[in-house]
Amino acid sequence: MRTLITISLVLFVIHTSLSQEKPIETKSVLLDDFVSFIAENYSLTYNAEEEEVEGGEEVKSKNITFLIETSKRNPSQEDIISLKQAFRFLSKRLSESDNISIVAYSGMNGLVLAKTTPKSIKTVLNALDDIKAQIDKKCDDGIAYAYEYANKIHDDLAENYVVMVRNPNPNLRSYKSVSSTSNFTEEEPNSKKNGGAIILTAITLLPEIIAVIKD
Repeated sequence: MRTLITISLVLFVIHTSLSQEKPIETKSVLLDDFVSFIAENYSLTYNAEEEEVEGGEEVKSKNITFLIETSKRNPSQEDIISLKQAFRFLSKRLSESDNISIVAYSGMNGLVLAKTTPKSIKTVLNALDDIKAQIDKKCDDGIAYAYEYANKIHDDLAENYVVMVRNPNPNLRSYKSVSSTSNFTEEEPNSKKNGGAIILTAITLLPEIIAVIKD
């Protein structure tokens, strides 16, 4: 009887431990394509205040952990400007009920920005100004830490995922984009079709993007 109770307790502990691990979807994008990625994935088709789409359906809030690839020193000024423009654009496309966090990986590893609303754009931009100084909790593996943190702040009522912002040559800005965006849970779209969609999106959103750059 005592053995049966012990086995039951062990199984309960294992089940509890496994149930705490939440499924986290992963998306990936090159830094050069970050703005296009935001345009394609975060639309303005719903009322940010009431969180309703045009058809009247309820929209889930978003809980996003951005995982930014870095070198051992701060990004170049060009990269910082690109990141700031992208997050300004993102702040206009997400609502007050959404949340974002930023983690660095590769050269520098750790939490850059704890969970916060994207509407606190000054806080977000300040964190991007000096990523090295902002890292609150340093670690050996930024990718592993990002998923641990994403699980820690997981919201059952929201869409939870990690977005990897890749910058394979952070000190050499001459690299070319091979694949603009990818979603680890979906098949890669046809390259010609995807390229055309990005061009059309950029043309359609040009006034909005220009407004972000001016801010």
